[in-house]
Amino acid sequence: MIDSILQLMRRDVTRGVAGTILLKVGSGGLAFALFSLAARAMSPDAFGAFAMWLSVAQIASVVGLVGQELLLVRFLNEYQVREQADLTKGVLLSSLKISSIGMLIVIIAIAAGASVRGDTWLLILAVSAFTAVNAGLMLGSQIARSLISILMGEGNREFFWRIAVVLFLVAALFGHGRLDPAQLLAVMAIAMAIGLAIQVVTIARALPNLRNVPAGSESSRWRSSALHFWVSSILEAANQYFDVILVYWMLDPATAGVYFAASRLANIFAMLSAALYSFGARRLPSLYFSKNHREFGHTLQLMAEVTALCVIAGLAVVWIGAPHLLGLFGPHFAAQQWVLIVLALGTAFQAAGGPSAAILQVTGHERDYVPVVAGNVVLRLVGFLVLIPWLGVLGAAISATVSLALATIALNVLCRRRTGVDPSILALSRFLSSKAEPYAVRVADSKD
Repeated sequence: MIDSILQLMRRDVTRGVAGTILLKVGSGGLAFALFSLAARAMSPDAFGAFAMWLSVAQIASVVGLVGQELLLVRFLNEYQVREQADLTKGVLLSSLKISSIGMLIVIIAIAAGASVRGDTWLLILAVSAFTAVNAGLMLGSQIARSLISILMGEGNREFFWRIAVVLFLVAALFGHGRLDPAQLLAVMAIAMAIGLAIQVVTIARALPNLRNVPAGSESSRWRSSALHFWVSSILEAANQYFDVILVYWMLDPATAGVYFAASRLANIFAMLSAALYSFGARRLPSLYFSKNHREFGHTLQLMAEVTALCVIAGLAVVWIGAPHLLGLFGPHFAAQQWVLIVLALGTAFQAAGGPSAAILQVTGHERDYVPVVAGNVVLRLVGFLVLIPWLGVLGAAISATVSLALATIALNVLCRRRTGVDPSILALSRFLSSKAEPYAVRVADSKD
């Protein structure tokens, strides 16, 4: 068994997956440190308000991008493989224009809503700045990941800026200072802006050959794909962040802070899913568009092997250490260990399902993906309305886990039927046979 693990780790694809996972785990560790320190530097109600506004800003960033971040994943890889520089420049310019207009509208809406609530001008500015910079990093990371590297894309989006914020929070705690949501959101926005500036400079240097190339256009294809990507990305953001907003309004700010902390810890498995998506979004499209089906299937096999190891290890850590992990946020968090365990089961199940969403999207089946995510959101909301009055915050965790598990099953069934690919860890049984054939990936009509 040890020899098999060593052989697995020597493979180039395995190292790529493992490196991406380590980057995500590192950024997740920094996020955990950031939020746990923030919880100790704020009152329970202030931390709950911070969690609520952070969730609002994250959803607003996705809405304002109008699906352009996923559109770039879809088309940059295709145009690079086909060496269509004019269309590469065209889709970049189109995405920047559309996302800029969308973000301006969203920020105006946030400012208007916060003003009606009677929030301070400093909080309005902080939330608006965070929303804009976060959207810029989301878009820039997709471009950098496709054109440069995963480290430049994901590192600047999730890793490097968090180091500065963590150091700021450590200094605040040592100085016995107390923070409010506006102050922390402002510091986060400033740190992220530095990362965005680095991304912009690096991307500009990577695109010198496009300066004298006339911009091409496939606007009908872009509009059709962007609409489906936009809807799916909004629904995904709602799955990740709307829970905290609902708990905030249905229960109280302090409980919303507890749920936020538990959900961030449970994201150890969501980070695995995100790492697989990041790796798959960079590697799988090029294999698909170059019709290298054998390597496509081989890559999925190795991704499933790494996923299985991570899920088993992660579940053991959460099961044993749930109260201790929550206790790092503060004494009153530790009593909600079952909320963390239940949420972790849902995100672990999702991770075990593999990158089915990425495969459906890069093979042209994004239309099939949207109804599943929509059903997930609706089922979760219904569960919240039924279970929160009965079980409180644990009811919210149960609803989130059940809806996530059902959505994962549905996406895997769709992935197998539409593409012939099983991306879950269950596919490992297929590869145990040395006579296993490579996937013959079925793709949607590129005109759809």
